[in-house]
Amino acid sequence: MSNRQKRTISALLSAALAVTALSGCGSTPAQSTGTSDVPSTASVSEVTTAAPEEETAASKEAAPAAEDEKPLVPVFEDGMAQPVFNFKNLRDAGYSNEDSDILRYCVYVETDHDTDGDGKADLVKVLMQVPRSAAEGSYKAATIFDPTPYGVGTQEENAETTSVLYNPVPFDYSKLYEPGEKRTAIGSVTTLDAAEAANQKDWNYTVPYSGTVGYGYAGIYDYYLIRGFAVAEASGIGTYGSEGFELCGLDLERDAQACVVEWLTGDRVAYTDRYNNIEIKATDWSNGNVAMTGCSYGGTLPYEVATTGVKGLKTIIPVAGIASWYDYTNSQGVHIESMPNYADYLAAYNCGAAFIDDDWTVLNDEYGSYLWQMSEDQGATNGDYGDIWELSDYTLDTSKINCSALIVQGLNDFNVTSKQADFMARAFAEAGKPFKLVLHQDGHNRLNGIMVDGMLWEELMNKWLSHYLYDIDNGIEDLPTVSVQSNVDGSFINYDTWNEFDYTSFGYDTEVKSEEKSTVSTAKIAHLAETFAATTDEYGKSYPNDMYYLTLPEDTASAYTYTFPDNYNICGVPEVHVRMSTPDAGKDGLMISALLIDTIDGEEIFKAYMTKERLNNILPRTTVGAVPNGSLGTTPIKEFVKSNTPAKLIDFGYTDLQNYGGGYYGRDYRTRIPGINANEFYDYTIYLQPLAYTVEPGHKLVLVITGWDPLRVMLDEDHVPGADDASEDSYYTYSFTIDNSSLDFRVPTSK
Repeated sequence: MSNRQKRTISALLSAALAVTALSGCGSTPAQSTGTSDVPSTASVSEVTTAAPEEETAASKEAAPAAEDEKPLVPVFEDGMAQPVFNFKNLRDAGYSNEDSDILRYCVYVETDHDTDGDGKADLVKVLMQVPRSAAEGSYKAATIFDPTPYGVGTQEENAETTSVLYNPVPFDYSKLYEPGEKRTAIGSVTTLDAAEAANQKDWNYTVPYSGTVGYGYAGIYDYYLIRGFAVAEASGIGTYGSEGFELCGLDLERDAQACVVEWLTGDRVAYTDRYNNIEIKATDWSNGNVAMTGCSYGGTLPYEVATTGVKGLKTIIPVAGIASWYDYTNSQGVHIESMPNYADYLAAYNCGAAFIDDDWTVLNDEYGSYLWQMSEDQGATNGDYGDIWELSDYTLDTSKINCSALIVQGLNDFNVTSKQADFMARAFAEAGKPFKLVLHQDGHNRLNGIMVDGMLWEELMNKWLSHYLYDIDNGIEDLPTVSVQSNVDGSFINYDTWNEFDYTSFGYDTEVKSEEKSTVSTAKIAHLAETFAATTDEYGKSYPNDMYYLTLPEDTASAYTYTFPDNYNICGVPEVHVRMSTPDAGKDGLMISALLIDTIDGEEIFKAYMTKERLNNILPRTTVGAVPNGSLGTTPIKEFVKSNTPAKLIDFGYTDLQNYGGGYYGRDYRTRIPGINANEFYDYTIYLQPLAYTVEPGHKLVLVITGWDPLRVMLDEDHVPGADDASEDSYYTYSFTIDNSSLDFRVPTSK
């Protein structure tokens, strides 16, 4: 046995270690020397090496309560868990678990693969928050698990220039799948032992460069902690504090998070730190039932893990999550970000574990090669669906899904769009598993504090979790299949089905577009976008971006105005069917944009839910009340606030002139139709984002068909047509002709 194996962490040396309970002997526990990730010099003889069955029996023994003191356990009333536990903030200066109803500590879950090539299976760091009485054996707690990669801290020094981290050496992805050597436990501790020795610095630290605090999402779930739920937060392999490489969407990232679920159910090993092989189990407090939830990237991983069918995952609540990374950065054969590669950027943003120095200045060369290879492979697809995208497409196989889902999506989210939520809903329907879909008016954001169909979001989520994690019969499974927040008054409209739409073809107002054909050129788009951005109204106020599309001249866009019956409800995936031709048939990646804009006659102003920024888009809110929230005080109740606007972009879709034969899913665009002929017309279908919208009286919808969208694809100087060093044959300069007589705008309504 090596000297390193003989060392134990100082966490094992806290006062009153309970070695007697673990080993059955009457030895005197060693004294604490403090906790850190640095190995201590304690000998292995000071730690229990009891057999697993003895540890399990001991861990189930509850600490005796005083005669006049009942142990704290969850209380359910009105179908919800009630506030029972006192709250102590894990951020408080000098925090310790000694007098806290909620214990905080970290564990390191062992995965199966060695992505960083150091010979050992990667470990994933997990911050646990567990009610003390569960750890003492008074009851078994269910777990809410947030896998948001941003939680432990992101590297922002190179956030906009990921390429500086590249090591331009070919990388073999198969190396990531090498199995790592598993550790052999040399001892074990209970949850109470680990909590007693826990050090606040394990979660309360300053992230290099950004200066932010570690585990920034740890306080989001306080509402549930005081109601008896345990909370786990793990940012995953390759993130700060863990081991391995951050892989942004690959199956190995998914599988590593599934390992955390397995540990919570007793089917996976975890250790107290990365060095000393001291095992810690969750079975002394966990009932084995897990719910995964998070927002954005954190909403993506719950769906990823659900597709593995991992035991113990009872439900997921993905908020603004991604089901297919291809469809996040591409659309129908064309890339819709500034560049078709993206996973390398986001992986680098979260790659704290890959830096080999404490200050995050020197990157592991192998990881630099991985980033470069990922960038090259995604860029080479130029908007097409290739093998590299298949690795991060979870729509391909739904057969293993074995849990329920409460899917949450903002209708004004211009970051992760509603198509991703639709993919998830379709997957659960295909798998025959229960799901509910909540479509709200906010952007890329959680619903905390918002009333959803008469129920505060926290209470709705509470009922959902109480039912699926504690088997409380509260009727929450009878929620309508789809709950849609109205764009008119903020109330909710309910539908019993999803993806069962009736389509109606609408004709545009003939006086608007009477000529037979319209020819559109992209030559002026860069200049027009730049001019629009600098334009203000008579009061010096900038126009909303939504107006940009309505200001495009006829040679740059073709606009079609539609009149609808009063209060007409659109619900589903609108489709634009049209015949088009192009003289630039030899070019690839020619974006065709279809934008649907709500407006009224003239330049009149109307009220609408308008986000203030498109990629960090949230609606303004106002507080309208509060409800009691136990030891946390109160929870504010908020409402979204409408803003004045002359136009509102309500839907959009993009396709490539080279890809006229594909369908709704990104995987339909693996190979573009070969050999389209110049100036020959072909039939295209542009699928807009799934939409739920009420057309108010006096309003009209304008469908704008144009070339590349400068509000979506932010070009750099090398790509903008007209720039000094831009290529004359840039594929951002092209033209196409629309056969107006062929235009068929098919509008869905839910059955």
